[in-house]
Amino acid sequence: MPTGLDCWETATFNTTTCVWDVTGTQDPMPTGLDCWETATFNTTTCVWDVTGTQDPMPTGLDCWETATFNTTTCVWDVTGTQDPMPTGLDCWETATFNTTTCVWDVTGTQDPMPTGLDCWETATFNTTTCVWDVTGTQDPMPTGLDCWETATFNTTTCVWDVTGTQDPMPTGLDCWETATFNTTTCVWDVTGTQDPMPTGLDCWETATFNTTTCVWDVTGTQDPMPTGWIVGKLRPSIQQHVFGM
Repeated sequence: MPTGLDCWETATFNTTTCVWDVTGTQDPMPTGLDCWETATFNTTTCVWDVTGTQDPMPTGLDCWETATFNTTTCVWDVTGTQDPMPTGLDCWETATFNTTTCVWDVTGTQDPMPTGLDCWETATFNTTTCVWDVTGTQDPMPTGLDCWETATFNTTTCVWDVTGTQDPMPTGLDCWETATFNTTTCVWDVTGTQDPMPTGLDCWETATFNTTTCVWDVTGTQDPMPTGWIVGKLRPSIQQHVFGM
């Protein structure tokens, strides 16, 4: 019998030809193998041993990555890119990547506008410092007020209200009196005194105060000298003088 036969060969003696007929063919190499598989003929078992395992799918991928097996290169292609961080955020917003939902979570709220501002204050949001800037100053209290005036700040109209009126000039003054407003004491000062009644009047004169002209009017005239009384007195003198002669 022939020796050195391959495992797939069989020797059968042909009594017609009187020789050993060697028959049998090797199984063809398997086809349709995956790219990671290799076919090696096993002469012991006389079959093709297909060996090789696919590389495991990559692990530890980011949520935006996908692993796809490339049968041409026989490796896993990892594709996908992370969405870019959002732009145009407000200053109070923060973008944090959420690996569970695989999206950017934008969080943060604007601080509320300040309350309790004075009427002269305005709150403006500053996008650079990300805080509310409170600006404005109260108008200064008015100056140069008259002594009877008071300035009170009005928080409704946001202006100083100047109130108060000057006391009216006194009335019913005597003609010799003058009213002058005193800005130090803020009252009317009444000054002046009546001229004293004239003295040294003749007995027939009377002084009467004239409230129109504000002077003392001196009135009255001396009674005229009697005439009949003077003649009677002269005649006896004449007579006495004659008798003396």
